[in-house]
Amino acid sequence: MEMRELIGKFVERMQVLRHLLPILPDEQLCVRFESGDETVLLVVGKEPSAAEMEHDERKTLTIRGSKASLASLLNGELKLQQLVRLQEVHVSGSFRHLLLLESLLHLAKPYRHVG
Repeated sequence: MEMRELIGKFVERMQVLRHLLPILPDEQLCVRFESGDETVLLVVGKEPSAAEMEHDERKTLTIRGSKASLASLLNGELKLQQLVRLQEVHVSGSFRHLLLLESLLHLAKPYRHVG
C-alpha cells in the first residue's frame, strides 16, 4: 500500500474519532513522512488547512524510514518510540511534537477484532 493511502486512512480515522479533538493543537503541526524518494506532508490541527500551505520548520516533525517501518507505524503495529529505539526510523523535530504524534497514532489506531 502506498504511503499516501496509509496516511489518508489515518486522517479518516482521526476525523471519525471525536475524542481526539481536545488534544489536537490549536496551531497546525506539519508532519513530513519521508521514505526513499517519496515524501508526504500531513497537517495536524483543529483547523483544516491546505497541504500546500507554507509551513514553519519549528512546527515540523520529520520522520524518515523505510516504507515497511512507516506502514507498521501508521497501521498501529509498532509505536513511534519503538521504531526509534530499533533504529528503523529517524525523527527530527521537537520532543513535544513527537509525543503528540505518538498519542494521536495510538488513539487512532485501527482495532482488530478477535474472532
